[in-house]
Amino acid sequence: MELNVEKLGTSVAKVQLRVPADEFRLEIQRGLRQARSSVRLKGFRPGKTPMELVEKQFGAKIRAEIKQRYVQQAYQQAVQDEELRPLAHPRVDLEDFVEDDAEGLAIDFEVSLRPEFELTGYKGMSIESELEPVLDEEVQHAIGELRRQQSHPEPAGAEGAGEDGLIVADLEFQHEGDSLVRREGLRLSALTPPPGADPAEFRQALAGAKDGDELELEVTLPLDVEKEEARGAAGTCRITVREAFRMVPPADERIFALLDVDSEEALAARVREKLSQAKEERETLRVEATLLERLIREAPIDLEGPVLEGHMQARLDQLAHRLAEQGVGEEQIQRELEEQRQTARSESEKSLKALLIIEKIGETEDLLVTEEDIKGQLSEIAERNQASVEEVRDYYIQNDMTQQMTVELLELKVRRFLRENARIETPS
Repeated sequence: MELNVEKLGTSVAKVQLRVPADEFRLEIQRGLRQARSSVRLKGFRPGKTPMELVEKQFGAKIRAEIKQRYVQQAYQQAVQDEELRPLAHPRVDLEDFVEDDAEGLAIDFEVSLRPEFELTGYKGMSIESELEPVLDEEVQHAIGELRRQQSHPEPAGAEGAGEDGLIVADLEFQHEGDSLVRREGLRLSALTPPPGADPAEFRQALAGAKDGDELELEVTLPLDVEKEEARGAAGTCRITVREAFRMVPPADERIFALLDVDSEEALAARVREKLSQAKEERETLRVEATLLERLIREAPIDLEGPVLEGHMQARLDQLAHRLAEQGVGEEQIQRELEEQRQTARSESEKSLKALLIIEKIGETEDLLVTEEDIKGQLSEIAERNQASVEEVRDYYIQNDMTQQMTVELLELKVRRFLRENARIETPS
C-alpha cells in the first residue's frame, strides 16, 4: 500500500491511496481461500468448492471488504504519520475506487481537520439569574395535587361522580344518526375526556354521573373513522355509564407519612423545599445552556467542507426516512427536504461548533472523563432500565456508542465548569 498525504489549508487533508495490482490480487486470493474453507455448496466437499464458483458467489463482497480495509488502514496511518486531528471519520464511497488490472487500486479521499481557533472569555461570563422564589400558592397547589394523586375511588352512589371522579362507560360516536365507532368499558376522568369533546363540558357532565346514566356530548369526530365525510366533522358522543366513582382523598396521616413529616406546617415546609430544589435545578440547566449557546454564537470557528455537508445530509436522510414511514409521497418528501435544507445546515453547524468548544475547554482546563465517570453513568443507565451494568456496557460497545457517552459526560463537566466560573447576577 502506498500513501501520500497533502494538507489543503488548515481544515482538510487529502489522502492518496495506491495499492499495487499484485498486492491487491494476493489479498483477493487470500479472501477467496478463506471463503472456500468455510463455504458449503451442494455437491462439493468442504474446502473443495471450485474457486470460480467461490469467486462468482463471494468475489464482489470480498473486494468490497478489502477496499474498506485499505481505506481504514490508510486513514489510521495518515492520522498517525502526519499527526492529523480529524474532525470526523471520512465518508468514502467504495465506488470511487479506480481498479485497473495493471495499475491496481487507486482512490483519493479527504479528511476534515479540526479547525484551529482561539477561545477566550469563557471564564467569568456574566448572566442574570431568573430564579424565582416559591410562592405560597404554588405550595398549596402542589399539596392539592399530591392529595389528588393519592386519592382512591369509591362507588359514587346517589351523590354522583363529582368533577374529579371517574366512570367506567361505553362510548358510541355518531354522525347524522349513523353509528361510527363503539368502545366498551373505558375508564374516563376529568383528565381523560372522550376524544374531540370539550373538557369543560365533559367535566360538568361527569360531576353528576351515576350508574346507568346516559350522557350525550357534542364532539369533533376522530379523523380515522371509516365514514369519510364524518372525519373531523361535528358529531355526537353517547356515553353509557356502567359504574361511577368518586375520588376520596387520603387521610392527613398518609400524606404526612409519604413525605416523612408530622404536621401541616412541616408538610408545607417540605413541599416548599422540593419545589425550591426543582426550580434551582431548572435554573441551573438554563444558565448552563445559555452560557454554552453564547460561546457557540460568538466563537470564531469556520466550518466548511465535507464534514458539515455530511452532518447536514445525515439530518436530511433521517427526515426523509421519517416522512416515508408516515406514507408521504416522494415528491412531497423532496419538497420538504428542500425547505429544511438551510435549517439542517444551521443545526449541523451548531452541533459541530458545540463539540469543538466542549473539547477545547476540556483540554484547556484538564476536564477529563475518567473510568469512574463511565462506570457511574453505566450504573445509572442500568438502574433506569432495570438491567445489569454488563448488559448496558455490552450494548454500548456493540452499537459503537462508547465515544458518544464520553462526549456527553465531558459536556456535563464543561457545562458545570462554565456555570461555576460565571458571574450570576441577581436582578435589581
